[in-house]
Amino acid sequence: MAAFPPEREEDFAPHVPEEVLRRGLAYFKEGRVRRLFRVGERLLGEVQGSEPTPYRVEVGPGLVGRCTCPYPSFPCKHAVALLYAHLERKAQDLGALLAALPPEEAKGLLLRLAHLPEVALLLAEALVPEEAFLEGVRALRQAFRLGEGEEEARRLLLRLDRAGRKEVEAFLEALPLAPFDPEPYLRAALARYLQLSPRLSFLLALYLRHPSEGVREAFLEAALEEPNGALGLLQGADPSGLKRGLRAELLFRLGRVEEALGALREGLEGVEDYLLLVERLLALGRTEEALKYAEEAREWFGKDPRLLPLLDLLVAHRGSPEDHRARFALKPNLEDYLALKAKLGRAFPEERKALLRQVKDPALLARIYLLEEDWKALDRLLKGAPPEAYPRLAEALEARLPEEAKKLYLEGARRETEKGTRKAYREAAGLLLRLARLDPKGAREAAWVLARAFPRRKALWEELGPLLSENPHEPAPK
Repeated sequence: MAAFPPEREEDFAPHVPEEVLRRGLAYFKEGRVRRLFRVGERLLGEVQGSEPTPYRVEVGPGLVGRCTCPYPSFPCKHAVALLYAHLERKAQDLGALLAALPPEEAKGLLLRLAHLPEVALLLAEALVPEEAFLEGVRALRQAFRLGEGEEEARRLLLRLDRAGRKEVEAFLEALPLAPFDPEPYLRAALARYLQLSPRLSFLLALYLRHPSEGVREAFLEAALEEPNGALGLLQGADPSGLKRGLRAELLFRLGRVEEALGALREGLEGVEDYLLLVERLLALGRTEEALKYAEEAREWFGKDPRLLPLLDLLVAHRGSPEDHRARFALKPNLEDYLALKAKLGRAFPEERKALLRQVKDPALLARIYLLEEDWKALDRLLKGAPPEAYPRLAEALEARLPEEAKKLYLEGARRETEKGTRKAYREAAGLLLRLARLDPKGAREAAWVLARAFPRRKALWEELGPLLSENPHEPAPK
């Protein structure tokens, strides 16, 4: 890239995405660049964006810089507008002018500038950065109370590299109070904190108040440098179980596997505890032990939906009737139904009614009745099925009873069309396209029946377009 600041458009344009370049040029042409300064090789200024307060922009060699706007990449359109403004105005170098001032005159200039609130804030950041940062955190907390604060949080992030441990701790303590997702800001602040001789006790207290993945990883990274101190902190009262989980993970990372497993076994109180222990045992290749704990969890928490991964494990590795029953009770499915039918043999009819009572999905019931050729039960099901079940029922019937499937697709499409929304029209078109797999001509005819019934509904004609295009004699509505 050419020397900076640029002398012509070609010095920076090839290095900027075309859309950003176009929008930045438009901003410049609209006169949105409010201020423009140059200090050595850096351009600074303010550009009016979509917010009432102009964005502050700084651009340096290599198009490296920053802007207070929310755009995730750099350069943004505001930076590009600043570059175009420089090509026109050729801002004078303030650095050279300041360097030429006698010391007393320079001091007097600073004192006069300090009377301007905006400049005074910048001087405070430069002269007493710790106090200025803590003041920024206080302003951040106030903004959080008002349901705001993202702009304040972004400004503090820009100053993190100059903040000390005390200041970063204040920032980290405030962030969990944010009315928005604080995780991206937490991770950036934690990365800075880990460079500043972090205090394990502070990170642990923060994690217990805000148990996020970012804080957890920061504690574990710092704990690897002081394992004994960290393990000491993780002893004692632990009503939430968070300290036990940290202790187990730290022991695993230290290679103390049996101690880590012991910590996990100590806290086997809920489904999540069993899931974590079983997952670890499987990763270590201790499948039989994992199955033992999975079975224990099944006996304790058989009706908890979170148990499904452990039941999948039991079915895959052992597949006893008890395992299939437990999984079917949580999530009825054809696989477990057929497995129980095969494993129970003559005893299955006694259990069949109880199993079918657990099935709430009409499509699954239809598949079961089709496999067993229970036509009376299937007929009762179809007569009493709710309209919202028609699409899935039709799909279940396609292979064995295509004529019944066609009726369901047609009725489902008709009901969706009557709802009168773009989304419903799209659903209706989807059902007719599925019907077209069974009966292409019938699907086209049905599409035209629906379209002609509502000749002024342009959205309906647009959604049905693929099925209407083969009739050139009837124009779409205008």
